Amino acid sequence: MKKCLIILLLGLLSFIPTASAQESSPGITTQKPIICAAVNDVLTTLKDDYGEKPILMGKEPVLLPDGSVLELRTMIWVNADKGTYTIIQQPPPGGPLEGLLCILTAGSIEGVDKKAIRTMLGDVQI
Repeated sequence: MKKCLIILLLGLLSFIPTASAQESSPGITTQKPIICAAVNDVLTTLKDDYGEKPILMGKEPVLLPDGSVLELRTMIWVNADKGTYTIIQQPPPGGPLEGLLCILTAGSIEGVDKKAIRTMLGDVQI
């Protein structure tokens, strides 16, 4: 459970600067391929084939050109025993990807900053 909690907090940290980064600097745009498939297929594969479980569900704010903000549902799945993770996102409704989940990234956990996690958690009990 501690491993899942630590990974959860790392995931939270990765999503914090999204809106502010989009406002301040355009950065570099890449053409990273992203795999999208039917919701049930993705969730079943993560659960049954990789033994991962969802530890974080959130919304990523995306700043649109007209100044409005679109919130995309995002989930982090983890298999703490095997040290793997997958980050998936649900595309906005009404578009060509409606009804699909997209795998943004997946891989192995290389390290966790336990001191930073303890500092962030303080006396929080989960």
